[in-house]
Amino acid sequence: MIYFLIVILAAAMLLYAVVFTGTSQKSKRGRGSRGGARHNNHSVEHVNIRERWDVINATAGTGASGLKSAITEADKLFDHALQQQGFGGDTMAERLKAAKSRFSSYSIYDAVWRAHKLRNSLAHDVGFDLVVSQANEALRDFERGLKELGAL
Repeated sequence: MIYFLIVILAAAMLLYAVVFTGTSQKSKRGRGSRGGARHNNHSVEHVNIRERWDVINATAGTGASGLKSAITEADKLFDHALQQQGFGGDTMAERLKAAKSRFSSYSIYDAVWRAHKLRNSLAHDVGFDLVVSQANEALRDFERGLKELGAL
């Protein structure tokens, strides 16, 4: 029972973070912008990456929809870490390419790419079926990538 309450609380915190962060970033972008202003370090909100990562892990344990949400949030968190460290670009893909030299091995860099592509499939491919083992691997890859960047 306690575990269930903790998971519900973590999911509620994640939902609040998603709604609050999404709303504040939209207002910073301005009308008709592709979000250029949000990429400078002054407009990126401070986020405690460790706390958010803990919420992502808790959300992943709540079933299939939790896994999907966790992957989406992990991708956003990784992108946030790239922005915090000054990697430029209009998209996460561009920022990830710019950060390639920060990874100690190509295998870790490639694993983060695969995790990002999985997130893109979740977001854009109609009827995409998420395999639990694939989702868990993507979350581990995002975590390894965050550690490589020194964000975790």
